[in-house]
Amino acid sequence: MALTLSTGLRNKLLGINTNLVTNGDFGTDFSGWSQLTGTTARVASTGATSATGYASCVNAGSASAKFTNTSAISVRPNRLYKLTYYYQKPTSSGVAGMVLAGATSGGSEVISVVHNDAAGSWVKKECHFRTGASQTSLYLSFQTNTATTGDTCYFDQISLCDAACSLQEIFYKGFIQIYSGSQPASPDNVPSGTLLCTIYSDGTSAGLSFDDAASGTIAKAAAETWSGTAVATATAGWFRLMAAGDDGAATTTEERIDGAVATSGSQLNMSSTSITSGAVQTISTFTITMPSQ
Repeated sequence: MALTLSTGLRNKLLGINTNLVTNGDFGTDFSGWSQLTGTTARVASTGATSATGYASCVNAGSASAKFTNTSAISVRPNRLYKLTYYYQKPTSSGVAGMVLAGATSGGSEVISVVHNDAAGSWVKKECHFRTGASQTSLYLSFQTNTATTGDTCYFDQISLCDAACSLQEIFYKGFIQIYSGSQPASPDNVPSGTLLCTIYSDGTSAGLSFDDAASGTIAKAAAETWSGTAVATATAGWFRLMAAGDDGAATTTEERIDGAVATSGSQLNMSSTSITSGAVQTISTFTITMPSQ
């Protein structure tokens, strides 16, 4: 069969920017958010871009005011995300705001940003960050930046989106699995045949990466040695390139590419398709080309 792309990959390349945050515009209430310190509440007034409302974050004592989303946001490991929100320092005596992204509610930081904009105007903020190798959930926390009683910050239109839009980013730290038999009709399906080998950048666990594209083609990172140890004995028939965090289940949202395996003239060419359990398999060359027409 020819190289086939999953529904999830095709949709992602065409454009998906779903907001993963619940009630990021504070439309009718403060649901989906929890106060950690200080005083935080929804203000029923014109916010950054609409009249629905916004969040007010006010110091009440010695600690900075801080609020976070109530439920963890599901994320992919090793994935690039874009966080967008509006911030306002309402008075000249107010302080800058800070946004934190942590693996637990009120927990350790993934990224922090301090703002020092002029008072009295809504300012749109946007930042990108990458999740950790084993991170599958995320909490966002917003807070004032000092502990002065009465310091206030406003936040509105909070949005978190998956920012991986290129094949290079989508498959960053992903992996390749090689199977026996014929490839499925669609990468949306569960794998067919027997899993023979999983290919990593270090031979055991680290995900793969691609170098920058050139002439319409991306290739395996030259600095990496793509390899893995076979777990079964059979003839290799096809492979699946999978994004980090993919569990292999039937789905229309995961990003995958399937292709045939042979010794020449195929999507993945190996020196031999005869795989023996315990033997190390190495992929020396792997490229994906975007056709011009």
